[in-house]
Amino acid sequence: MEEKQNLTAERSLEIITEQIARNRKAVSQVVGEHLVVAGIATMAMAVVVALINWACGSQMGHLLWFVLPLIIWLLSRRIRNNYDLQPNDLIGSLVSKTWNTFAVFTLGFFALALICNIFTSMVAVDPSSRMYIRVGAVVMLLMGVAVTITGHILKSKALVWFGIISGLLMYFWETFGFTSMILLRLGVQPEALSTTTDVVGCLPILIIAFIGLLLPGLALKKQEQ
Repeated sequence: MEEKQNLTAERSLEIITEQIARNRKAVSQVVGEHLVVAGIATMAMAVVVALINWACGSQMGHLLWFVLPLIIWLLSRRIRNNYDLQPNDLIGSLVSKTWNTFAVFTLGFFALALICNIFTSMVAVDPSSRMYIRVGAVVMLLMGVAVTITGHILKSKALVWFGIISGLLMYFWETFGFTSMILLRLGVQPEALSTTTDVVGCLPILIIAFIGLLLPGLALKKQEQ
């Protein structure tokens, strides 16, 4: 009788373990899909913003970044509708909360910086006294943080180190204006420097989205197939 109970307990444990593994696989597949969609959408938006800024000779294209979270959310809804309803596990919840937090901080900072820059340009009479907030550097740093946390959640050391190195490197790169220095040395005319710098500045976003979102999403989908 006792042996039968032990076998029943062992079988119950096996069933529970198998169920957890199936749920984890299903949810991880969805998380991978979300990361791929977010990566492709961010990369495409970086290209569109760069093209608009180049064509208009201004930074108007950056306003499209406000639309990016809505695009990703709509595409993510379609992904959820294509899958059966799955239980929410720790991995999916942490990845989702990480990037939702990143989106809130980034969009909030972007909006406040935009308002402050417009206000400064209207109030300050002397151009030399205008203090503009550099949005790109902070966004790069926040994105590096989000990528690093995602790497910890997915237990990917390569992704963790990429997030740390890329976030810090691009922050200081943007802060000290190395892109402008290089473009001047390459012979870009001063009157075209601002627009060219702004267009080239979209390239790091594309690269980080490719390595920090698209590749982890593809890897997660592959390992869970």
